[in-house]
Amino acid sequence: MKKIFTLLFLTLVSSFVFSQATVLDYDGNVYNTVTIGTQTWLKENLRSTHYSDGSLIPDVVTYDNNESYAATYGRLYTWYAAMKNSTVAKVQGACPDGWHVASADEWLVLENYLGGSAVAGGKMKTTTGWKSPNTGATNSSGMSILPGGEYDAWYSPNQFRLFDEYAVIWTSTQINTQKAREKFIAFESAECSIYDWYKVMKYSVRCIKTVTTSDNENLEQKINIYPTLVKDQVRILNLNDYGNPIFIKVYNVIGEVVVDLLQNETDFTIDFSNLNEGFYVIKVTVGADSFSKKIYKSI
Repeated sequence: MKKIFTLLFLTLVSSFVFSQATVLDYDGNVYNTVTIGTQTWLKENLRSTHYSDGSLIPDVVTYDNNESYAATYGRLYTWYAAMKNSTVAKVQGACPDGWHVASADEWLVLENYLGGSAVAGGKMKTTTGWKSPNTGATNSSGMSILPGGEYDAWYSPNQFRLFDEYAVIWTSTQINTQKAREKFIAFESAECSIYDWYKVMKYSVRCIKTVTTSDNENLEQKINIYPTLVKDQVRILNLNDYGNPIFIKVYNVIGEVVVDLLQNETDFTIDFSNLNEGFYVIKVTVGADSFSKKIYKSI
């Protein structure tokens, strides 16, 4: 009996360990991941020198050209290097297979989940490694963002700067032919801010897991909406498995929103008693994912 119990225990432990997902890039760098709401992010800045096809990433550096910084702070990339010369948001770019350079919209989903941009930076920052006062830092999100600084390739003289003061991270959102959107977090603020600046600058990169069609199908399978033929109420169950906030809208046949909810409860009901007879569509949005279900309201 003891032997059987030991084997069962080891099996459970093994399953637990492998459930703690890590990601490998072409160079063999190992990244930890963190799931926040419906998004999964790398917990560390990208440090690869090769794209996933094995080709070299151009213009990539470490802060002060000090290779010892790479393991902790990652590397610094021009926007085109990070994007592998694409201008399409959410492209894989320099990220490992199955991941992509997070867009400005995806950052906004994260910030909203953490309570809004004004406080989200503090919830992403590590509590050590920043210049004082490191305002608002709790790292309650698990993003573990460190102040890796930047390489200023726009103003002369070109130089490394802002180390231990700012985390400056490219998004995959292009503004125009010269500029793209960046996210930055400062030592003296809890905010996660935006700035549109020149693509030749060299910043950090954070990758986010690419959502596939099967992920959307899993969302629909997990959240239960019933019945499809209703007189008074529709029940929605199992929302907490995907985190908050969860947006729910009900549309009538001409596309008007007749119910608009921000829901934080696990299970709840929508009152249909005051709606007219006919078809309606319930749309559930969780972070960047959504699905819709058609129902019929009878009298």
